[in-house]
Amino acid sequence: MNDQQLLQLLDKYLRNDCTPEEQQALESWLERYASPYREAAPPAPRLAAVYDSITARLQAEGEITGASQAPVRRLRWWKPAAAAAILIAAATTFFLTSRQPELLTASAPAGENTFVELPDGSRVWLNARSSLRYPGNMGSGSRTVHLSGEGYFEVAPDQQHPFEIHTEELAVQVLGTSFNLKAYAEDAELETTLVDGKVAVSLRSDPSRRQLLAPGQKLLLTRKTTAGATGSDWGDFYAQLQNNTKTKDTIATESLWRKGRLQFRDQSFSELAKTMERWYNKRIVIEDASLNDNRFSGEFRKEDITQALKALQIIATFTYDMRGDTVFIQQ
Repeated sequence: MNDQQLLQLLDKYLRNDCTPEEQQALESWLERYASPYREAAPPAPRLAAVYDSITARLQAEGEITGASQAPVRRLRWWKPAAAAAILIAAATTFFLTSRQPELLTASAPAGENTFVELPDGSRVWLNARSSLRYPGNMGSGSRTVHLSGEGYFEVAPDQQHPFEIHTEELAVQVLGTSFNLKAYAEDAELETTLVDGKVAVSLRSDPSRRQLLAPGQKLLLTRKTTAGATGSDWGDFYAQLQNNTKTKDTIATESLWRKGRLQFRDQSFSELAKTMERWYNKRIVIEDASLNDNRFSGEFRKEDITQALKALQIIATFTYDMRGDTVFIQQ
């Protein structure tokens, strides 16, 4: 179609005045026009800048009389290409935005965990106070998901579409594998533990900080603000690569929460309190910092929070006071 035909058709399209045949013809044309952007559509601000630039130039040339007027209505027909450029920018923004895949969300509230099967066949278990955002077209398009909290992943193999998980600070790339990713924003440590397959973990703020994991390995990232933290320099973190040749032990340790078992090893009272807050949906306030000199290892199964606290009193000397949804712990 020539410029004048395109201009008329785009104008009708934007006014929602096309016949079905005209709409199909224009959308086919827009599909070809937009093909370079299918994987990464240009952001709306960029197209808005193009629109503003062309509008300003046409105003300077006297083709439109004011910024508040719709340029299409005041253009002379001997400038159809410029008009088409303006309409293409606007129509392409609308067209590409309307074709973005729907984002779905799965979440696990405090005190519970949730299972979700993704459209590509991957399976995810979410621990308490965790959520996962994923595209509704994962079976045929992008396999990038966003995790807040902790999740155990069994990723369906797809060599053509690598699976990628983004947290606030990490990017984890996989092809087909099982692993546990713990990345609560409030925790001092981020953990990626591989059960089988292969994953690559990197910092979103610095992709050069990258570590490949083999089955049985755990990448532990500790925030530099944590007292006593050591390891390799990873930007805002210290990194430690831990090896466990007994992969079954790794599975038992890292993902027992999926089976309703809260396991902890060598944790301070503050670290354990954060885990218990999510597990029992309670707020725990430690009023005496000296209690953090205690270290705890153990496992809770069907115990309620009162039973769990009484069990901890066997190891450490403390008292507690429950007021509503808050537990106050004193020496």
